Amino acid sequence: MSAITDKRRISSILKTQPADPKSPVVRNKVRFAVLSIESALQDVLENNRLVLYEELLLKLKEEDFDENQFQEMFTEAKKCVPLLKSHFSNLVDHLLSTRWLDRSEQAIEAYKDFVIELSIVQKNFCTMTVTKLLKLFIPSEASKHKYKNGVPSEEQQRQMASVHDLITRLKNVIPMIFDVVLTQLRKSFPYHKKPTYEVVGYLHNVLHMTEYASIYCDELLEIVFFQLLQIDVNVPRSEIEDAEYPDEEMMFEMADTGGDEENSDTMRHPVAETLDCFMDLMFHFIERTVKENGQGDRLFKIMLNQFESHILPTHNTDHVQFLLFYFCSFKLSYAEHFITSLWKNVSNPSMSPVVRQASVGYVASMLARGKFVPLSYLKSMLHEMSHWAHNYIQRCDSMQYNQSLKAHLVFYSVCQAIFYVVAFRSKHLTSDAKNLTFLQSLQLSSIVTCQLNPLRVCLPTVATAFAGITRAYQLAYCHTILERNARRKLATVYKNNTQLPEDCLETFFPFDPYMLKKSGKRIEPLYLQYQAHEVEDEGGAEEDAGTGRGRKRYESISEDVDDFIPVTKRHKNPTGGHAIDMNSEFTFSYGVSPGFNS
Repeated sequence: MSAITDKRRISSILKTQPADPKSPVVRNKVRFAVLSIESALQDVLENNRLVLYEELLLKLKEEDFDENQFQEMFTEAKKCVPLLKSHFSNLVDHLLSTRWLDRSEQAIEAYKDFVIELSIVQKNFCTMTVTKLLKLFIPSEASKHKYKNGVPSEEQQRQMASVHDLITRLKNVIPMIFDVVLTQLRKSFPYHKKPTYEVVGYLHNVLHMTEYASIYCDELLEIVFFQLLQIDVNVPRSEIEDAEYPDEEMMFEMADTGGDEENSDTMRHPVAETLDCFMDLMFHFIERTVKENGQGDRLFKIMLNQFESHILPTHNTDHVQFLLFYFCSFKLSYAEHFITSLWKNVSNPSMSPVVRQASVGYVASMLARGKFVPLSYLKSMLHEMSHWAHNYIQRCDSMQYNQSLKAHLVFYSVCQAIFYVVAFRSKHLTSDAKNLTFLQSLQLSSIVTCQLNPLRVCLPTVATAFAGITRAYQLAYCHTILERNARRKLATVYKNNTQLPEDCLETFFPFDPYMLKKSGKRIEPLYLQYQAHEVEDEGGAEEDAGTGRGRKRYESISEDVDDFIPVTKRHKNPTGGHAIDMNSEFTFSYGVSPGFNS
């Protein structure tokens, strides 16, 4: 077949069928019958005429090609790639945007061959090519029913497999193109307030890329963690509580109507629903990687790096850190490595005090909440923390110092971590004589009575719970110190009509109860809820026989407060400051919940 005959056969896919040869439309497109991609490009390059080129663009935009026409068009387009200079970007854009995923295998292969040839010969179109492909990662509204919690149906997975295959082939022939892929992945990630199916559908495809581009797994997960943090910090715990647990009147109305919504796994807060599906998909990814792919060790190192560079320095995250909590449950060595790396941060004086303080919070919260952390390892970490605290006290005794919170932030944080873990795991740590002997070896009384006075800045719920346990087992006597600290704080309140911000250690417990419904099902079996010790249940009502005074004044603080209700919901204060009742007995201000009532 001659070249002219072949050209006319290919151009037939663009041929119109006018009803009236004299119509003005046909007169304007009189040459369209012999139009082809090559002739349109040559007419521009050789004669500087745009008529055929513009008609070609119009036809590509309006025409819905059948399978044969589609295949022939991209076969010709591949041959014309050397002519597609940068000033033909509109044509390239139209060709790349043509619907192709739901076509026959031959048609899809013709499209792929054109894209690969274009990327090799005309590298200036690589960014456009990659961007078009990555936009297909975002499910359309018409296909959202094919995604359940971000997981596509089998049909959708088959279609998306063509996209991933094309990216793989591009990576193989042009290795450097993956730098463009990573850049465009970041730019194309849907905004966190977009519909859940868009955000999580995109995430599913990004995670799938780690299978065939494992060398870039670190970079891909960095994109994932960055986006996850954006969602997590934009849906704080207080907003989830307001949406899931509305005011009492609404709760009564829900009870009257049967409360059907209470049994639903769908979060009422739209961004929380996105976060829930996001986390559930990440948990599934971790499980599959560890159990099926056998790449758990490598993935753990990558995720630990992402944790240290992104999660640890970020203030006020509520759920993203549970990815490491879940990961550590698969193997004890993961938990030990995670906690050890955090403790190295605490012990490193060159680290920022804020990072060291956050690391202490993670250590304490993991030891307290992780069912998978054995008691032997918990005891070894308590010994390590108490040894560090004693050494710090000895160094301070040999020099002039003050008791400011800022000057001794890390020390106070470590002390609170010790008090918190001892109080939270008291039932295990006092279960037999051997464990009690271990607690005595920590010399907790020396820490409590030192001149730095760590109980002065501890969260009240931690201090009171710790005081009850240590008094019952004669480990330390904290109540005299608590009373003295309370009188000083009360005097400060009366003098300044406000509580100074340094009066209480600002810290957080990163593994506070998980609030997301679907993904929370994976955390629940691994998570230790607080169980009050018998001495706390009985001791609150005990009174000293000689004086008629007892511990109820202090321990009732933690008994009567639901610690998982945020500060803003426990103490309503329109002025934005601390709520102070001058007519009542002085109580402490509360920071983030240590969770002693759950």
